[in-house]
Amino acid sequence: MKITKILLAGLIISLGACSENEVPEIGEGEVKIGMGIKLSSNSASGARLQNTGLDIKTGFVLIKKMELETAGVDENGAEFDREIEVKFPEPKRIDFDAVDSSVDFYFNIPAGNYEEIELEMDVIDYKNQPSLQLDGTFTKANGSSVPFKFEVYGEDDEDLDFELEIEAEDDELFFLEEINNHVALMQINAKAWFSSISQSELENAKLTNGVLLINESTNESIYDRVLEKIESSLEIEIKMK
Repeated sequence: MKITKILLAGLIISLGACSENEVPEIGEGEVKIGMGIKLSSNSASGARLQNTGLDIKTGFVLIKKMELETAGVDENGAEFDREIEVKFPEPKRIDFDAVDSSVDFYFNIPAGNYEEIELEMDVIDYKNQPSLQLDGTFTKANGSSVPFKFEVYGEDDEDLDFELEIEAEDDELFFLEEINNHVALMQINAKAWFSSISQSELENAKLTNGVLLINESTNESIYDRVLEKIESSLEIEIKMK
């Protein structure tokens, strides 16, 4: 699989061609655009943050709606502008996994020359579940460890929507064909999200039933700084040749 990776504001985007996976398919067309959100796998145990003792192993995001917009030129030379919108009867849970790099779903679109492809995924709270959650462990300086949980509730917070834009470079077009399945994989780089949080801050953070819980009402100072990092990282742009 040929992959191009771009690191930007806490997310790594992998874009390439991949063999077919048995995942849900949306829309009609010969070309499959695979989408997924995963933890970056710096090690088998997840994204361990140096000098903090924080080891993030898994998590999830809840998606209520997805929109795909495409623009380009079809095989007859005519310009097109298409949109696919999918609303789930119940929010779709996308689990983060540092080991499994498969996609979570495919959009089917026609083969052709594209000017841009835009994807937006709207997050939502559901049945008292967070919009986004990360889980792992925190190891203290004395060697003891406690469970770690980071939660974001944001049903009406537009800043928590994942947005991915793929554009042709220098106002040119890029060609997508049906020979390969193409993949846009958002890999969460948790190190960037927690990069401003020190070991001592986590050592002194409040525990809730033995868990290092960080959310809007618990350990608020840490939460606010991490949330700011997350919100600045969810709009991604890729230039294609």
